Amino acid sequence: MELVTACNTDSSMEIASVYQLLIENAMDAFFIAGPNGSILEANRAACDMFGYTEEEMKRIGWDKIIDYTAETLERLRAERKRTGKIKGELTGIRKNGKYFPVSFSSVILSGTSDEDQVVSVVIRDITERKQLEAELHANEQRFRALVENSMDMIMQVNAEREITYVSPATCRIMGMDAAELTGKRMKDLMHEEDVQRLLPGFERFLSEPGTTISSEYRVKIKDGSYLWVEGSVTNLLHLKGLESLVINQRDISEKKQREQELLKSNERFHYAAKATNDAIWDWDVESGTILRIGDGLKNLFGYDPVVASANPNFWTDSIHPDDLSRVLEKRNKVLYHSPNLYWDDEYRVVKADGKYAYIYDKGYIIRNPEGKPIRVIGATQNVSPRREAEALLLELNNRLKRRAEELAASNIELERFAYVASHDLQEPLRMVSSFLQLFKKKYHNQIDETADQYIHFAIDGAERMRKLILDLLEYSRVGSNREGFEETDLNKLLSEMVAFFNRLISDTGAVINIGPMPEIWANRTQISQLFQNLVGNAIKYSGDKTPEISISYTDEPEKYIFHVQDNGIGIDPVNFNKIFVIFQRLHSKRDYSGTGIGLAICKKIVEKHGGTIWVESEPGKGSRFSFSISKTL
Repeated sequence: MELVTACNTDSSMEIASVYQLLIENAMDAFFIAGPNGSILEANRAACDMFGYTEEEMKRIGWDKIIDYTAETLERLRAERKRTGKIKGELTGIRKNGKYFPVSFSSVILSGTSDEDQVVSVVIRDITERKQLEAELHANEQRFRALVENSMDMIMQVNAEREITYVSPATCRIMGMDAAELTGKRMKDLMHEEDVQRLLPGFERFLSEPGTTISSEYRVKIKDGSYLWVEGSVTNLLHLKGLESLVINQRDISEKKQREQELLKSNERFHYAAKATNDAIWDWDVESGTILRIGDGLKNLFGYDPVVASANPNFWTDSIHPDDLSRVLEKRNKVLYHSPNLYWDDEYRVVKADGKYAYIYDKGYIIRNPEGKPIRVIGATQNVSPRREAEALLLELNNRLKRRAEELAASNIELERFAYVASHDLQEPLRMVSSFLQLFKKKYHNQIDETADQYIHFAIDGAERMRKLILDLLEYSRVGSNREGFEETDLNKLLSEMVAFFNRLISDTGAVINIGPMPEIWANRTQISQLFQNLVGNAIKYSGDKTPEISISYTDEPEKYIFHVQDNGIGIDPVNFNKIFVIFQRLHSKRDYSGTGIGLAICKKIVEKHGGTIWVESEPGKGSRFSFSISKTL
């Protein structure tokens, strides 16, 4: 390329050569253009940029390498004519037909009209810059979309700490429009306590460009109340064009409320642990840490809960070696091989004084949605006193059992002795009675009245002795007969009893009323004897009245209660217990016969049937004997 200029001196020639060299090696396209859009000169960069040789450039002109309308051309020429130079952006056309963006500048070198003007044109390919600008614009659009649609509250604050921008979410959450917030100082929106707490750190932060700080604080909303937010502030005051603090705030009111609830819950848990004597523990299964709470561990076992919590092996180290494997196996089975929500066990642990104590350990298992245990909260009780009491009770039970066996054996011997003794006593008694009767019969006319009376007394005493022996024999049989229980129809049994008393009923005019009776599981013979004794007494102790007797029952869930009511002479309440004791009589033999064994036999029969017997009475107003028979024999 040759410069179109005149050089009259050697110095000018040297300068021209330097300019020639600079233009030829420039990175930008350099043109010398003549009138009517002709190209006079083009450097190497121009040829490379558009794809033409210099000779081709000179032939084709501007309209082949620059895309512009006549209107644009006129505007550019007018501006250059007015100022002597122009610059701007146009679209270039490569030889292969591709379009690309360019920036240009043009200066008039000579001439005053379009027909004689010579101008210089410098063109730069700005494709990369345009791409970057497009990307930047797209990024700005995306950023704006994110900010505008973010759920977080985003603000910009300038160096004077005034709010210059607020996102739509900020307006929505705080209940204010942008105009109300813009221009305010951030500290005016914050709770005074939080301002005082955060201000020192914030002042240091302002002197550290590019850093970010985060904190939790309260901001005032439209209605005057405060909202807890988590704020993140980035210091971009050093960035030219931005010079702002960017604040991103998130509403954490629900989180704070949960924290307060958790704090109250933990406080309740802490005081509950203080109130109980148990050793309370909280095991984080995933981390393996166990927090020991309250005074129970210290009071029961002598260990400091803080020291114990710091030792991850405290629990396993404390278990008696003989119990350890069993306890671990059971615990792991419940935790990892069952859906159970509770684990409990009893085992021995060593106390701080070296002695072992029996404990009862129970924990509630918290599982994740997959059923994996993540936390166990439990309590430990010292059950050594209970175990000692159980051991003592077992020993006492064993002693009682041995004593009961000894008593049972003794009772069997006593009952056997009573049976044998009463049986053997009857033989000589029969002999005495028989010979006295024979003596009376043979010598009836040979003895006086006094001797006859003596013989009568002897025979009567022998007869009463025989009756006493028979009753004693019957009393012993009640205790010895352990078998013979069967379904017993009391309606039939009581009908037979009435038939048994037919003669006595006929002699006394007694009236016996019997209501419907149940079937019971009982020893039929003994129950028959029980009713005979009670009804017989009711007839015997009727006094001057005609005996009236009623028999009834009530049905309860676990027992029957039977009642024998009479209209006889009655019993003084002070004698209620006495009448059921063997050989105890309330009347003389002259007034009422008997041995004092009948009601004792009744009591023994009732007790054998799992029941009790009692009486309700007043002198002269009759008596009501009641007894229960168990349904679960």
